[in-house]
Amino acid sequence: MVSMKRLAAVAAVSMLGLSACAGTDPASPAVPGEANKGTDLIASAPVAAAADILPGSTMEKIKQRGELIVGGSLDAPLLSQQNPTTGEVEGFDADMGKALAKFIIGEPKVKIVNSASETREALLSNGTVDVVFQTYTITPERAEQVAFAGPYYSSGLSLAVRKGTTGIARPEDLNGKTVIAGANTPAIPAIKKLAPQAKIVTFGSDPECMQALKQERGDAYVQDETLLVANAQKDPSVEVVGSPFTEDPYGIGLKHGDDQFKKFVNDWLKKIQADGLWQKTWKNSLGTVVQGEAPTPPQIGSVPGS
Repeated sequence: MVSMKRLAAVAAVSMLGLSACAGTDPASPAVPGEANKGTDLIASAPVAAAADILPGSTMEKIKQRGELIVGGSLDAPLLSQQNPTTGEVEGFDADMGKALAKFIIGEPKVKIVNSASETREALLSNGTVDVVFQTYTITPERAEQVAFAGPYYSSGLSLAVRKGTTGIARPEDLNGKTVIAGANTPAIPAIKKLAPQAKIVTFGSDPECMQALKQERGDAYVQDETLLVANAQKDPSVEVVGSPFTEDPYGIGLKHGDDQFKKFVNDWLKKIQADGLWQKTWKNSLGTVVQGEAPTPPQIGSVPGS
């Protein structure tokens, strides 16, 4: 699981880099040359043995179709963001999806269906998407509707405020304040628990929440630290304060009841963790704003609902 010290370091590093990043081209990779590294990573990704693509399985259906349909984002920096110049979707979640597609199909052919936090369960249950890679925190409640492979990454909820804001450094400081959160996210019960006097306003996507914070429609925005740090790196008017106050294990969303596919995806995760591809993927995305080595991946099946 990612240590809280390491995640706190992300915020520190991103704050140091704000002035340098403010004038960069958003189409540019976070580190010069990193776009090529992403291509190289996928080129080295493994391909499943033919015997592992079982007849009649979800894996066989995906392979015959020739593309993996992923529920995800096109606007999450360092995680899954569409490059406006190349059209490629880049980041940790995006590259994980490409690597899984290559494992199944032999080529990293992915179609991303842009999904919101409140639509992911429906997209999986009705078969619109095969998997969801979208900072999808595993909870027992969600696991009643969908299956989760993983966890494949662990983050934690943090606070973002407009730069220069004082008096907000921990969740308890949100009492009496208006707090922004994504609809249908774990931030909502966390805020209610730690700051019961806070007024919560919700929006459907991370960009909408960021815009609301900048427009002073709320005093703080509560979200996974990985997203907040990426946002703060791009936008110097926002800063991340304090340390993460929860641990949020991200799972790969799958259709409920497809145990065969879940085992297949978990076996793939174990493989890319063991051969170092997971760590290289992290270093090429989230790791571009964190000093040091990649974190230890969370243990698969280690949290309720996984």
